[in-house]
Amino acid sequence: MISAEGLQRLGQHMHAIFFLQQAVEKSLKALLLKQTESEPPRIHSLRNLAERCGLNLTAEQTLLLENLNDYYVESRYPGDWVEESSEVMAEEVARLIPAAKEFIQCLRSLI
Repeated sequence: MISAEGLQRLGQHMHAIFFLQQAVEKSLKALLLKQTESEPPRIHSLRNLAERCGLNLTAEQTLLLENLNDYYVESRYPGDWVEESSEVMAEEVARLIPAAKEFIQCLRSLI
């Protein structure tokens, strides 16, 4: 999360979103590990991980996970994405960071 915020300040929006996705993914996997006491699957789908954790997501949380998944794929395969304006990406990161922080805090309370 700290990396994402630092990258946001530097204007590295896609990299910031990549680290946001990673923070949420690792938090979901930590919860799954606690629940199952076995190694989490090697998947990156946040929605799939949340389902495996048995989470009842709000509409906002579902949208957050979908957004992070979409941007994660784009950040991993940059030739496949349509470059958005810096201003649009700045607004998107500014929206995603607090939502991801809140979601991670919710997950931490379950771990």
